Amino acid sequence: MRCRSLIVALIAVHLLLMTLRASPQEAQDQPLSAVPELVGTRYCYGDAEVFSVLLKLRVKYTNRGQRAVILEKEIGKAWYSVKVSRTLEDLHVGNYEYNPNIDWFFTDKDKLPDKPNAKSPGQDFVILSPGQMFEGEIDAEVVAQYESPKSFAGSIRPGAHVLQLELSAWSHPGEASEFAKSWQKFGDLVTGVIQTEPLEIRIPSSPKVEKIADNHFWQSTAKS
Repeated sequence: MRCRSLIVALIAVHLLLMTLRASPQEAQDQPLSAVPELVGTRYCYGDAEVFSVLLKLRVKYTNRGQRAVILEKEIGKAWYSVKVSRTLEDLHVGNYEYNPNIDWFFTDKDKLPDKPNAKSPGQDFVILSPGQMFEGEIDAEVVAQYESPKSFAGSIRPGAHVLQLELSAWSHPGEASEFAKSWQKFGDLVTGVIQTEPLEIRIPSSPKVEKIADNHFWQSTAKS
């Protein structure tokens, strides 16, 4: 994800590795709990009215089932979606302030995952026994507006909000169902869409916006 001078328009989802998007499971029905923690925030210039909020998240995935599960380490990297509501109650009933469709595509610079070994999960996956936890990271983005009496479509206002992500659990070439079958002796392959637990985020009214590459920001943050 790059710090952009233009805000991405709300456009239809297009996936390179998938032609159909799986419906998200209800959180209580998921094989995993996915608990996010905010570890970094950055504000990128958009225009005179709106700006991008880049969120670096650490997510703890815990197997809460009775069988071992097989999880992609890069869960959510193929695509994710963002939902933001003003309150937890609004989130639960589907009253969203922000829920864009994002166009996902890959360039020549992106390293696409290799097709897995049909016999067993490789180093791109982790096997979690019941109760075992895996920690991953993902960068997310929302569009916010500066303090103003006006409302700008496709953005959220300054103040407290509740964020939830839906993460793709499969990004490799090939049908996930084929590997789920051949890997059954190792555990149940996590596929479809995983919802994170809600996370409160706060948007400042007068953020310090930047115009530098994301990688530079996160590297400098990690060293501090």
